[in-house]
Amino acid sequence: MAELVWRGKALPRPSGVEVVVEGFYGLVDGEVMGAGAPGDWYNRLLHGERGLALQALQSEFAGKVDLIYIDPPFMTGRTFKNGAQILTGDGISYHDIWNNDLDSYLQWLYETFYYLYELLAKDGSLYVHLDWRATHYARVILDEVFAGRSRSKGAGLKNEIIWHYQSGGRAQKSFARKHDTILLYTKTAEYCFHSERIGQPRGEKKRNHMRKEVGPDGHTIWTIRSAGKLYTYRADSTMSLDDVWSDISHLHQKDPERTGYATQKPVALLERILLASTEENDLVLDCFCGSGVTPVAAERLGRRWLACDQNKGAIAVTRQRLLQETRRNVFALQSVNRIE
Repeated sequence: MAELVWRGKALPRPSGVEVVVEGFYGLVDGEVMGAGAPGDWYNRLLHGERGLALQALQSEFAGKVDLIYIDPPFMTGRTFKNGAQILTGDGISYHDIWNNDLDSYLQWLYETFYYLYELLAKDGSLYVHLDWRATHYARVILDEVFAGRSRSKGAGLKNEIIWHYQSGGRAQKSFARKHDTILLYTKTAEYCFHSERIGQPRGEKKRNHMRKEVGPDGHTIWTIRSAGKLYTYRADSTMSLDDVWSDISHLHQKDPERTGYATQKPVALLERILLASTEENDLVLDCFCGSGVTPVAAERLGRRWLACDQNKGAIAVTRQRLLQETRRNVFALQSVNRIE
């Protein structure tokens, strides 16, 4: 198997961590329940560096997370600042600088994927959201982590999803970069996937070499003959979604969904991923929760969740969004610290 090598490549070195409960939030808006843990399940919003947070989750959740979605730093070389809506913290969402040190970034990705693999269930799915700067590196590292550590022939890459959008300016000396890439990896061939939930109507538009007809009931139908068989589809029938998603818009500056957090993704994107790859009450993890889109989508679809971020502004925004949602479970606000 091909392997990516960089300066300082090594497995992560676990450190001592402690989790401090800041409080529990009930099902009523703004209800603070104190530090006493409820008897049943509760979701978790963790403030802490991603390595510490993922280590802290291992003892309870190793092999139990049904879906992981991450939208990590892309190594853009930029510092992303919050919008005017966010009044907490130092006004910075996160630094994506890395001192132009690709080796340190690759090691950081490697450690992240290593911990996520440990948390992922055997029938779970990992979605990694990146762009042109880092996707090719991440793919080789993920191949090593998934295929190299699994005895299942079905482990590894399932899809390279292109999320195409129209936003921002146009380049003068290159083709305009208007897409992100989302890599879908699984531990085995037995993973949850429901294409029928996210399918789209076939519609009236001509597709391939199909023949358009009008059925006895007056509805449009499409027919195609293959291997001696005639296949018939109604215009309103569901068609499986392909791996290029151009129907979900990037959030514009005045979009009512905007929170002010930089690099915020639309809830519709996460809802599609969760519908396709989870069942109700499944457990979802996002260790770069940012604006809180993953736990918000999970709440709306009846999934349990674990969300982490090292930025205080991200935690504040996520907490506020969750308090505005109709919640199915109590959630805890926790901080994760290193034990020296």
